[in-house]
Amino acid sequence: MRHGAGLVLHDGRLTVSDAAAQRPRAPELAVLSACSAARGGIRLSDEAVQLASSFQLAGYPHVIGTLWPVADKLATRLTEEFYTALAADLDRGRRIDPATALHHPVRALRDRYAQAPHLWAAHIHTGP
Repeated sequence: MRHGAGLVLHDGRLTVSDAAAQRPRAPELAVLSACSAARGGIRLSDEAVQLASSFQLAGYPHVIGTLWPVADKLATRLTEEFYTALAADLDRGRRIDPATALHHPVRALRDRYAQAPHLWAAHIHTGP
């Protein structure tokens, strides 16, 4: 069976087409922690638009994804720091700033592993 880009969920597969067709009422942020969620493909027609951009098509202004598979421990730490930064924004009564919230843990990984960009450069923010 041929599979396009998508996420395997507990109740089935969410394809790029399925994600783009969703229309939530007030989306703000989608965090796709699956490996390579922001990388497009060339083999199948629904891979021409990668999973992260399909969430933007569905109305999410901010999407976090990865360009290639990432190390689990580093990705977990990065994600925890990302959500901590978002929570700090909310605690201060500010709108969340996903781009900055992602930048700081990515920068910390870059500083620690400067010679190994495969460990820190995969995470991206798309949006304003």
